[in-house]
Parts: sequence; C-alpha cells; structure tokens
Amino acid sequence: MQFRPGPDAARYLLAGDGKPVAFPFNVRWLLPSVCGTDVAAWWVVWGLSWPVLGVSVALWARGMDASWPVAVAAAVFVLALPGVMQPQSTWPVGVDLPAMAMSAASAACFVHGNWLLAFAFAVWAVGIKEQAPIWIALWVWSPWPLVVLPVALIAYFVRRPQIDPVTATPLLRRVHDHPVRSAFEHRAQAGGWRNFWLMVAPWSVGVAALLEPSWQLLAALAVGYAALLVATDTVRVYQPPAAPVVALAACSVIPEPWLPLALLPVVFFWRPPVTG
Repeated sequence: MQFRPGPDAARYLLAGDGKPVAFPFNVRWLLPSVCGTDVAAWWVVWGLSWPVLGVSVALWARGMDASWPVAVAAAVFVLALPGVMQPQSTWPVGVDLPAMAMSAASAACFVHGNWLLAFAFAVWAVGIKEQAPIWIALWVWSPWPLVVLPVALIAYFVRRPQIDPVTATPLLRRVHDHPVRSAFEHRAQAGGWRNFWLMVAPWSVGVAALLEPSWQLLAALAVGYAALLVATDTVRVYQPPAAPVVALAACSVIPEPWLPLALLPVVFFWRPPVTG
C-alpha cells in the first residue's frame, strides 16, 4: 500500500523530525519520539496495536464479569468498528489506534487489580494521545486513571505548540483558530446532526446497547459525541471513547448463540464504511 499521509500524519512526521507542531499534536509526543520519520516503524506500531487492542478488550470485558463468548464478541466488535479502523490517510502514521490499544491494556489491568501495570500503560497511553486517561476512566468507571492527566500538561509546557507548515495552510489554520465554528460548519455541510449514516449507522448492531442503558454507557456516548463540538471529523472522533463500553453492552443483551450472526453486519459492511 502506497503511503499518502493526511494532514494529521504529516504533523506527526514533522514532530518525529524534531520540528515544533501545533496543539494538540505537540502533546502527542511518544510515537513521534520513538518512530521518528521511519514509516516502517510506524507500520510496526500500527500492526501490533490490533492484537493488543483485541486481547485487552477481551480481558477487560472478562474483568467486567462478561462470559468468554461475550468478551470475545466485544473484542471483535471493537476491532471491526469503522471509527477504530480510522481513515487510510492515518495508516500507519496515526495515534488513535495505538492510544486505544494502550488504554484498553490499562483498563484490563485496572479491572483485574494490577494497578501498577494499569498506571504504567495509562502513562504510555497519555503520551500517545492526551485524551486516553478519560477513555480509561470511562471504561473502568473510576476516576483513578485521571491522575495521569498532568503528564499531558507537562508535555504541553515542555513541547511548546507552534503553528507548523501543515497547520498554516488556510483551511487547517481556520480549523485550528476556530474549532467550534469549523465543527458546526462541517456538520452542516455533512447533513447536520441528524445524518443517520454518519451519526448512528456506524455503530451497526451496537445500537442494541441502548436496550439496557447504564450510566457508564450514557457517559461514554456523551463524551464521544461531545467531542464533535470541536472536531470536523465524525466517526473517528466519537467511536474510540465509547467503543468498548458500547461493544460490551450490546454483546451482553444479544443471546450468546446469536452473537456470531449479530457481528456479521459489523465486520462486513453493506456499503463502504464511513471512517472520517
């Protein structure tokens, strides 16, 4: 596959080359520091993130009292979501998938009582993406993961943001300077907040989670969709924070013998999936 970096990937490569970049890319320092501009290294991280995420979600689900069939189904569900897949412009130079993998590993350790490893993975995750501790807190339904948030604050002051050549382009500079206005303008162009294909359909059978909604599920969905207030992307923004919670809730209400059939529309899309 020919690598064609999108705007986000281009900024991570700039950071990997030691150049200052705009917020929030400046606080996502870990992978650019490790992989630099070596695309092969980014591919290794991207490839390893899939099994780490799948195994971690299954172990986390088991720690949340799910049976093995439900736990495995939840893991498959998460891996198949278009918002987890992310657009090809982020392959392999992106942070969302690795951040989800490390966050899920941390969450699995939290629910199984291994707090030392849990916090180690959480620190690793926050170095990849600053939102990771919030994801972990939602998944384990505990405020403890939030104690690593200052790591992102320290990174902000150590790696001061600066308008980079990618962000300086007129369109991206406007998004950077006016995130809320840009988000609402983009949402209007994409059909608005009631665009079913963008706002609901990517969950597929995950909507079954709403049959027995918990406060944890509602909070995870609220955080995911609230991010759309400051983001021009859609599915890749709202799914990662809520994906494991939605997956577990949906797979828990579907009878176990029906789980393989229920996963088919998640894994095999009837039309090209929306990932942006």
